[in-house]
Amino acid sequence: MTTKVKKVKVEEVVLTTKSNKELLQEAIAKLTPEELALIYPPIERANFVVRKSWYGRNQTITFVNNKNQRVTYKHDEVLDVMLPRLSIMPCWIKREYWSQSTDMPSNVRHLATVEQLAPVK
Repeated sequence: MTTKVKKVKVEEVVLTTKSNKELLQEAIAKLTPEELALIYPPIERANFVVRKSWYGRNQTITFVNNKNQRVTYKHDEVLDVMLPRLSIMPCWIKREYWSQSTDMPSNVRHLATVEQLAPVK
């Protein structure tokens, strides 16, 4: 009596679900710069800020520093330069957000456009 053994190939399928945040980031990454500009127009802030959740928007941000200068910068360009240093800071790890109330950090000032405002009388 002979028995035949048949080998069966078993495939394991692992389904992963993405969070709303991940789905949104993927959708934003597919947009053209023109579409991004329509969805995320330039914003005025009271201070310098970078956020992980804003990355990919190509957002232009403007604020007035303590020297009465209007500073305008592209969020993504600045965050690209700052990220290696930010990624080890506890505040970034916890909140994924960093701000400075007086001016831009010195290592990214070259990426900004600075306009001197008239003195306030």
